[in-house]
Amino acid sequence: MDSKHSIPARSRQANRDMVDLTPYYTASLDADWLGVPGANLASLPSSVQVFARAAFDVRGIVQVAGEGALEGTGTDYPQAVEGIQIHYQGRKLHFLQGTAGRAREGETIGAYVLHYAGGRRKRIPIVYGRQAGDWWIEPGDPIPTDADVAWTGKNEASQEAGREMRLYRYTANNPFPDREIETIDLHAAAGSAPFLVALTVEPIAPVYEGFSMARIDAFCPIPPRSPEAGPDLVDLSAHYTSSLDDNWFCHAGHDLRDLPKGVQVLGGVAFDIRGLVQLAASKSIDVTGVVFPETVEGIAVHRSGRRLHFLQACFWNTQEGARLGEYVVHYADGETRSAPIVYGRNITDWWVRPGGNPLPGAETVWRGSNPATQSMGLTTHLLKYTWENPRPEVEITTIDMVSDLIEAGPFLVAVTVDPGERAG
Repeated sequence: MDSKHSIPARSRQANRDMVDLTPYYTASLDADWLGVPGANLASLPSSVQVFARAAFDVRGIVQVAGEGALEGTGTDYPQAVEGIQIHYQGRKLHFLQGTAGRAREGETIGAYVLHYAGGRRKRIPIVYGRQAGDWWIEPGDPIPTDADVAWTGKNEASQEAGREMRLYRYTANNPFPDREIETIDLHAAAGSAPFLVALTVEPIAPVYEGFSMARIDAFCPIPPRSPEAGPDLVDLSAHYTSSLDDNWFCHAGHDLRDLPKGVQVLGGVAFDIRGLVQLAASKSIDVTGVVFPETVEGIAVHRSGRRLHFLQACFWNTQEGARLGEYVVHYADGETRSAPIVYGRNITDWWVRPGGNPLPGAETVWRGSNPATQSMGLTTHLLKYTWENPRPEVEITTIDMVSDLIEAGPFLVAVTVDPGERAG
């Protein structure tokens, strides 16, 4: 693999079901791995992603090539990649894949060979036009009959050629779900070059039949921003992952629909309250079936001020003093500062016992309820975390919100800049 193009580290959000292909990658997503300038998968969303309702760990490419398949490209890929470690039982296998080049419809271009505990083997063929197709497509190209389109995009080379790129999700039923799959091999047939981007083993008793990326539910839209929301009330419209009325955990009755919307004064600070930005936790995909972002970058501020007020909480609890993440504050002169998010100091679970416990670095400014908390004798709450800006005279251009991907995931409802005695 080209040393100039590295494979990103595996995310803590990637669970056991998502097979770790790190030792087997033959190319990175941003490499022109077939020898054609600009022909890469750099535009493919990476890390933990959902494609065609299956969750994948997307970070690189496992390319194999049968004899004569990639002649003239200046590349050299193995005919097989063997011994991909699984050591897991599962009822289905989801392959995110494609082929480098075309073949005849119905031609077997490769196979996955499953090795089970006890020595049994099972071969899953890859047939062109059924399980996979060329990653470069032209208008009117058919979709493989046994696969779903997982992703469509473009790169520099495809745009020049007037084409698009396409990856496919092929799901195979495991014929021996009660046996542990020890390893999987990927083989290419002569003249063919299939590739694998990600592989997920669906457990025998899955919690969710399908997964989704965090998104705004069409039935629970975000209200429009009020004209009363001045520039000190940061506009989070472009970054919301859920509305306040939505069960964004995919569990009934888990919402913030009783939180007053619009410009509201809480704890003596005016906030623009319309939605929320939920970040991922290490176990969030297992509990919710939703892949939340690990980082939200570029929240526009373009204001100077003495303080930042964050209206926030988190889902699930963790040990006191554990860091959930941080707000990275970017200044106009290029410098940055960190506002850490620490459990038990400036953030706690949004579900609490009535009364709750005061925090040394934040103030409970709103209490409410939902059907789920009512059934358990609990309440919901939000905290105002005030961060003293060490550089009040310098314009804050943007803020990033970053999760450390531990068991609790922070969420942000609103941000307000406290100008203090703003210069000018």
